[in-house]
Amino acid sequence: MKKTALISLGIIMPVLPVSAQTVLPADSVYNLQEIVIRDNFESDEKTPLSLTTLNPSRIRLFSTAPNYVEMLQGIPGVYATSSAGTYGDATLNMRGFKQENIAVLLNGIPIQGLTSGSMYWSNWMGLAQATYAVQVQKGMGASMLADCAMGGMVNIITKTSEGLPAWEASASYTEYGTWKGMLRYSSGQLRNGWSTNILVSGVTGDGYVEASEVKSVSYLLSVSKILNQNNNLTFTALGSPEQHDQRNTELSSAEVDKYGRGYSKNWGWLDGERYSIARNHYFKPYFTLQHHLDKGRLQMKNSLYLALANGGGRSTYSDGTKPSIIGHQTADGHIDFDAVIAENSATGQSHNIILDYLSGHTQAGAIVSADYGLNTGWKLSAGLQYQYYDTWSKMEILDLLGGNSFLGLGLGDYVGSQYGRTTHLASGYGQILYDGHKLNANLGVSVFNGNYRHHNDANGEKSEWVHGWGMTVKSGLLYHLTGKAQAFVNLGYNNRLPYAGVYLQSNGHPLANKVTNEENLMAELGTRINWHGGSLELSGYAANWKNKTLTQSLAARANEQKDKYQITGMDALHMGLELSVSQRIAPWMKVSAFANLASWKWTSSGNAISYDNYNGESLETYAIYCDGLHVGDAPQTQIGAQADFTLQHGFYANVSWQFNDRMYADFEPSDRRSQDLPDAYRFPSWNILDATLGWNRQLAENMHIDIFATGRNITDSHYIERGRDGAAHDLDTFRGYWGAPRTLSVGMKLSW
Repeated sequence: MKKTALISLGIIMPVLPVSAQTVLPADSVYNLQEIVIRDNFESDEKTPLSLTTLNPSRIRLFSTAPNYVEMLQGIPGVYATSSAGTYGDATLNMRGFKQENIAVLLNGIPIQGLTSGSMYWSNWMGLAQATYAVQVQKGMGASMLADCAMGGMVNIITKTSEGLPAWEASASYTEYGTWKGMLRYSSGQLRNGWSTNILVSGVTGDGYVEASEVKSVSYLLSVSKILNQNNNLTFTALGSPEQHDQRNTELSSAEVDKYGRGYSKNWGWLDGERYSIARNHYFKPYFTLQHHLDKGRLQMKNSLYLALANGGGRSTYSDGTKPSIIGHQTADGHIDFDAVIAENSATGQSHNIILDYLSGHTQAGAIVSADYGLNTGWKLSAGLQYQYYDTWSKMEILDLLGGNSFLGLGLGDYVGSQYGRTTHLASGYGQILYDGHKLNANLGVSVFNGNYRHHNDANGEKSEWVHGWGMTVKSGLLYHLTGKAQAFVNLGYNNRLPYAGVYLQSNGHPLANKVTNEENLMAELGTRINWHGGSLELSGYAANWKNKTLTQSLAARANEQKDKYQITGMDALHMGLELSVSQRIAPWMKVSAFANLASWKWTSSGNAISYDNYNGESLETYAIYCDGLHVGDAPQTQIGAQADFTLQHGFYANVSWQFNDRMYADFEPSDRRSQDLPDAYRFPSWNILDATLGWNRQLAENMHIDIFATGRNITDSHYIERGRDGAAHDLDTFRGYWGAPRTLSVGMKLSW
């Protein structure tokens, strides 16, 4: 049996020769998982980028984690956490940039929404079990077709069929009552060139947050066909229909002290049952068809993809004459639905109601890309991409809570706007690459064209099209100092199109007469050194972010009844040093450490324009003052270490520690109307200690068992994880979420 080494992942995978009964030569060797990896991952031997690749052994350490992005913890400059503590709700920051400035790719295909760039990780609950490997590329990343990568890029590779038929089953349980289960079958490479990988998983139960029930069933189907010696096709279907209770009302320090870190204001007792006003339900099936061609000098990767999303979530709505639903509280701090119902019943007119905020979208696209070898070392690369993205949104009355009508509307009626946005995005790129004995280099240019239109689904009206252009230039050099040491530099310039949500809001009116592109100039210098049993990567970067455009989130407007606003002319400078080092101390022990020392600050002030929520007319223009303030929402100092142990009789262990400091609360720039306001509230520093102990054993010739126990936040550290700055810029006025307490979980995986 031949074996092929996936060097970048550190995995040895068995690869079977294709049967002589296929149309392929009998001595051909194929492994479809390797093809996908090679086509979508960068190699640290050739790329001038700072990158980290998570292999299956790393991913399994986070198999019981409630949020997918938590596996990215321990990468310098990355802050990956739960956003509110509820299952599937996660937030990702890289180098001080938020999610809308981080590209997410699935098997090399961009999957973020084109309205705001947000990534709703709850839509991909089953992705952890379906993931084979993840590569994090910090900075502008290698993809020429993703224009939102300022902080970095996350490329996720899903599982395909293995060389031999195989089964896999797993189950896990947390002390708070979250159950996970998974069953997977891989057909191996069949005689006629076909192979299939099928995975079904599910999660149910509660988390540490009150009223945080989750129910989800996920699936992955991957079907591959080797057409001939040069071509193969892979079809992937992925989905995760789910519903889960959310905690989306931030807490004060006094409330956490009184009720605990798992306290939630988002529920109460209704008709004798626990009822959450923030239950999310969503289903986003995702389909891709990818073609790979390899004819030596010419290589192609072509993709078609389609996503059909549909769902919603409970929310509250008020006529503004009475306190909000959350404002009606019982003595134990939960919603007093009896008081709300009594208030609505008194006049028959509901003042507070429950809505189902329904939304969805259709996302489709095509990518054609090719690499052509010119001569020894030189290669041309080019590609085209088209994306179609159409959204819809409406609010349906679910419960009048004791009243007969709300503003003349009844059950099942729609309140507020019914609207959506249509986006057509086209892009193309050209790139030249050199791969030599001592030097690797690349230079590429991408051009992006966006076309946006608003549609009113209540009356059928459509706005005029809004158009925009953008471009990206990426370049890099990697020089091999010795056989084991490299130096690299990369430079990039991005003139980025704003998202559709900046051009067009819910009323269909543009927020400004002229929307300007953001400009980003980035540079990074670093070195990688490898030696026997160890490695080191050290890099320094600077990102000058100009003309940042900010708009207030829909959630903030709904919670605070604020007018819309747009801020332009905001500049920021992100700089930092990042270090990763590892060493195998003994055959049974490997240690690693990392550090991130950063400075992320706003370097200019700007102007804000507020708009009427209903007609889109300008209300006022005012100056805001952010010059010198720290960028919030992620720690600017990170230090961590971990140790991996491979012990006797199949036992293994992992222990990791992380220290975070210099993290500032997120803040609304529109509130900064005075030059003498201090910095946002700075969180106290905190430490996190995690550990996993497992037993991996071969039970029979083709059967393995893996039993493990994991502890998160073992020392039960009490710390703030996320939140918003308050009026006094201190803890008393701060509102946010505290990190999860100590959490224990156990699990088992059986493969044969």
